[in-house]
Amino acid sequence: MKATTQKVALITGAATGIGRAIAIRLAKEGVSVAVNYMGSSAQADEVVKEIEANGGIAKVFSADVSKVSEIEHLFNEVNNMFGRIDIVVANAGIAVMGIPIVDVMEADFDRINAVNHKGTYFVLQQAAKQVKDGGRIIQISSTSSVYPSAGLGIYAPSKAAGKVVTEILAQELGHRQISVNSVFPGPTKTPLMEKEISKQEMERIGNTMTLGRMGEPEDIAGVVAFLASEEGAWINGQQIIVNGGGRI
Repeated sequence: MKATTQKVALITGAATGIGRAIAIRLAKEGVSVAVNYMGSSAQADEVVKEIEANGGIAKVFSADVSKVSEIEHLFNEVNNMFGRIDIVVANAGIAVMGIPIVDVMEADFDRINAVNHKGTYFVLQQAAKQVKDGGRIIQISSTSSVYPSAGLGIYAPSKAAGKVVTEILAQELGHRQISVNSVFPGPTKTPLMEKEISKQEMERIGNTMTLGRMGEPEDIAGVVAFLASEEGAWINGQQIIVNGGGRI
């Protein structure tokens, strides 16, 4: 593909859930999308097909964000394919919930932090190096790091670190007119959430929210699309909670 004048977004973990919704939403806004995935390409291919069916442009890129060498290769591949990167959404993450701190094993700690902390850190680092001046960097965190509760002693800290990195990057990249923000989704219906908790528990959580429901991936995608737009240019170094008014 030749270099494009159309804005290009790289979204990590874009094959399912929130990442998928962000990819589809940004494509609807006229952004070319690099759909990153790890593992089977089938779900990522489906995202691309949906985007293309609606007249958008998207390509699939495989990379394990727990490995710095693969992150660097991912960014270089996207730049080589599209000729530019304007928007990066650091979304890839994994979860382990319901484990008390006293029961956390070193292997679980290392596995979670390799993706959620280390992976996010080095995705943001590459974004700082390769996003064009005037671009956008958006980190997807979790309200579990704002309203922590029992059983989240391994997951919540792994998601909290990104907040500090985005605040620092916002200061370091301001002279290039690059905005850097974190989005903190509340409980959202994603394959990741469905894997960790029961349907009954999801219904219970939804009933505790002030809007009477859990979030949908599209709820998060709308906020990301705004931050990535020209209208979001004056928002920088912020942590935006998107949880329907809940405290969870």
